[in-house]
Amino acid sequence: MSPASSARIAGASGAEAFLGLLVGASVLAGLMHGAFSLLFWWSGVPVMAWVNVASMLLYGLCTLLMIRKQILAGLLLAGAEVMCHAALAVGLVGWDSGFHYYVMLVVPVALVNTDTREWLKWTFALGVMAGYVALDVLFRHAVPPYALSHAVLNGLHYFNIVSAMVILALLTTIYFRLVVRAEGRLRELATTDPLTRLLNRRALRERITLEERRQQREPRPLSFVLADVDHFKAINDQHGHEVGDQVLVQVAAALGHGVREVDHLARWGGEEFLIVLPDTDEGAAAVVAERLRLAVAALRLPGGGVVTATLGVAQQGQGASPEQAISRADAALYAGKHAGRNRVVRADTLPEEAPA
Repeated sequence: MSPASSARIAGASGAEAFLGLLVGASVLAGLMHGAFSLLFWWSGVPVMAWVNVASMLLYGLCTLLMIRKQILAGLLLAGAEVMCHAALAVGLVGWDSGFHYYVMLVVPVALVNTDTREWLKWTFALGVMAGYVALDVLFRHAVPPYALSHAVLNGLHYFNIVSAMVILALLTTIYFRLVVRAEGRLRELATTDPLTRLLNRRALRERITLEERRQQREPRPLSFVLADVDHFKAINDQHGHEVGDQVLVQVAAALGHGVREVDHLARWGGEEFLIVLPDTDEGAAAVVAERLRLAVAALRLPGGGVVTATLGVAQQGQGASPEQAISRADAALYAGKHAGRNRVVRADTLPEEAPA
């Protein structure tokens, strides 16, 4: 996967995480305003009760906008609602009610947006900050038209403090989980072949490095099986690349069913697959390879044609590197191709190269 592709996937994952955050925040805000509506009816402030009903409807619209991925419109609508609601609430029932605390929640939500340009995010956030200062100047010392009892006002004040902190904690938790999920998806995409869903070449090299370190701590046999689909170019030419892709997927599934959980299977490149077999000598690896060959030979092409594969097997020798063992497996594979294909060839059966 190229850096550009990874960047695009990372951006998409970040946008999805932020979208999930906004949808969760909109639903939570709507529920909160439903509770406030009942509280204001009970407190004898019907104006604010109706304002909260309107806020519930607005957050329903915000949720719809988020689902349709109209993030900027939803964010602007939610920010406007928070500012207007806070202004009305502190203007009608007093600054001590604590409704202004919710304005501060808008700033972090705006700044974590990955789908909006930086200058626009900061313009919006600075506008919210300026709005909060304006609310403070206008209403902190103003006498409200609705005089709530001391007990109700204190209850609102502390309820809003706690609610603002709980909402912030929930939003942080939701965002963290969404980011972790997006990172996991990105990691999977970076280590998985998109067609066969097997490990890709880079991921298998990491697994081989781990096996090599394990082998250094406790010497045990390590074998490699390199498999190549026979006449794959002819399959593409005769049946089309879509059928060729289906063949690779079916071969990958057949190989996957024939190996152990401790083994490592990857698409090595093109129509080649590499299997790493820990704690397995060359003889046992050849038995596994023969089982895999038969599994592939059971596959059929459209129209009844058969699919076959040639496999080369090699064990990593003492003092040799994994690359050398893979090179020997590759040599065995090509020996099998020259011998007629659809067979398993062990590297230890090949004639040794003459010294230079």
